[in-house]
Amino acid sequence: MRFKFTVFLLALNVITFGLIAYLNKQANQVQPELGGLSGQIGRELLDADRIELHGRGLESPRILERKGSTWTITQPMQWSANYFAINRILNQLQFLEEDASFPVDEIEKSGQTLADYGLDDPLLRLVIAEGEQTISLSIGTLTEIGNNVYLLGPDGREIFVVNRQVIDGLLVDLNDLRTREIFDIPVFEVDALGLQIRSESTADGSSLKVRLARNNGTWRFEAPLAAKADPALVDNTINTLTAAKVVRFIEGNEADPILQGLETPFMQVTIHGNKRRQTLIIGNLDPNAKGPPQYFAKLEDNPAVFTLMARPFDALREAQEALRERNFINFNHATLSAINISENGRKIRLQKLETGDWQVLESKGEDEIQPHRADPAIIQQLMDELSNLRASGFAVDAPSPTDTERLGFNKPRRVVTLSFVQGDPLVLTLAHPEEDNEALYAKTNQADFIFQVERRPTLQIVPLNTSYYRNRTLDTLPSSARISSLQLTQLETGETIFDYTLPKDSIRWDNLLEQLEGQRGPHIRVLIDAIRDFKVKSYLLDNYADAYPVDSEKTLPWIFKLSATIQLPGGGTYRTEKREYVFTKRLSGTIQVAGSKQHNAIFEIPQPLLDALYELTDDMETPPEAQAGNPVPAPETIAPVAAPGVIDSKISE
Repeated sequence: MRFKFTVFLLALNVITFGLIAYLNKQANQVQPELGGLSGQIGRELLDADRIELHGRGLESPRILERKGSTWTITQPMQWSANYFAINRILNQLQFLEEDASFPVDEIEKSGQTLADYGLDDPLLRLVIAEGEQTISLSIGTLTEIGNNVYLLGPDGREIFVVNRQVIDGLLVDLNDLRTREIFDIPVFEVDALGLQIRSESTADGSSLKVRLARNNGTWRFEAPLAAKADPALVDNTINTLTAAKVVRFIEGNEADPILQGLETPFMQVTIHGNKRRQTLIIGNLDPNAKGPPQYFAKLEDNPAVFTLMARPFDALREAQEALRERNFINFNHATLSAINISENGRKIRLQKLETGDWQVLESKGEDEIQPHRADPAIIQQLMDELSNLRASGFAVDAPSPTDTERLGFNKPRRVVTLSFVQGDPLVLTLAHPEEDNEALYAKTNQADFIFQVERRPTLQIVPLNTSYYRNRTLDTLPSSARISSLQLTQLETGETIFDYTLPKDSIRWDNLLEQLEGQRGPHIRVLIDAIRDFKVKSYLLDNYADAYPVDSEKTLPWIFKLSATIQLPGGGTYRTEKREYVFTKRLSGTIQVAGSKQHNAIFEIPQPLLDALYELTDDMETPPEAQAGNPVPAPETIAPVAAPGVIDSKISE
């Protein structure tokens, strides 16, 4: 019983597979009555992987083959097909409609043949293939009426009358059928770039080999040296290369690889993708190019020769330097614990405290260390500028001891040491030859390279001046402190320019300033704000003096004194303190020097305070014509300039 059931199942499988094969064969058979011409060829077009064009309307056959979604011309040359041109042809064929049709046997009954319709030796013969299965369409002559042509159907038994646009689409110029793109590896897939550039300076014509590779999103040179590459510049270069287009194709009779320099190319560009690569071979300049210079070029393993724009590839001649990373100092700001700056025994130390604040220490003598609060904005600026320090050139890639001495590193101009909570310190050394007043070179302990940097801006980043790093806030009052009086005195004459005192604890300075005559109120407000939070533009000296010593021979006297009485709460009573600042005369529109005996410092003041003092102390008299009540005289009329006389052009002998 079991054996009979097995035989029954086997027979049922045979019948089922046979039915499937039969239905598949029926589906592949041409059925002219279903959908007309488009119905006969539409399915074949969708699945086609090869299209052939033959006939007397073409100089040579054209064959296109599809791999995946990409069409390629394999004859008369090997090149990627224009995606849009191919789709246009396929769409025209897929939706091709006939105006009329008639069987071949009918024309034979009337004594006509295919030759009467130009179909025995057709103008075009279109072959659509999927693997080994093919169908063929033949296109003949124009109809006598209408802008139509005769087309022999795929079974060879029916003639269709269709619009002649089908011929125009199939006879598209070969240049329009070919894509202008050279590389087909997408940008996101590129993981390496190789260059081989022939050197014109060497006798043997040897080539420089440059290779860059991407690893974890970072581009690095692998040849001719191991170094970081600038990721933005490399990405831009790859974008430019992959976007390069063919300017014109060189037809077979024009191609001369030797004359065009393709046998001994001056450059080879290789783009590496996912387990594939493409190499572009670049030869000589095209002497017949119109417009910007163009090179002859071809792809490796592809005989097609073409021209392309020279500019993007000329930029690659110095790729080993142009694409290098010029930022050569990288560190984590958060883990930085100290910055030491030194030159010839002079040392400044910037130290991060446990509170997160910074202090600056300067050696005075052998043992004495005087600390100052460092300005957080200056420290942040210093870290940012060090991180952004860029090389203007690459002096030596593998320096010898002779090179380092020649460039002045035996007597460095600055040594900047960055220390961290963990890990080794980063040491930046700046130097220049003793007699060189323009160049400046840099190297770090993290690489063997010697870089060239801009001299003046780089040295300005790390001045060897303690005052530069000091906190610009000289004094800050507690929020509960009360300024009870404010006086400004002219020291040379003893004159009191103003003296304001708040009469009661409940009175605020805003109430008092509103009662002041003229425009003094806003300027007094600037002075009050300065007393409460005194800012310094820059420090000049760490020692207060009775006059500002400009140099060893010249001093400037203090002209004005600003005094304030401060009441500080403490327990049940107020504690009274004084704040006093002295000022020189205004030295320029942006410079005025001040001093504080209490803080033992001399400094420049910021612009708002300088302007307020000027408005309160300026004693320049108002011209009479500008005083109130006097009319301003009208300007005198200027007489017109007489016209120049005629110059005698005759030259006397």
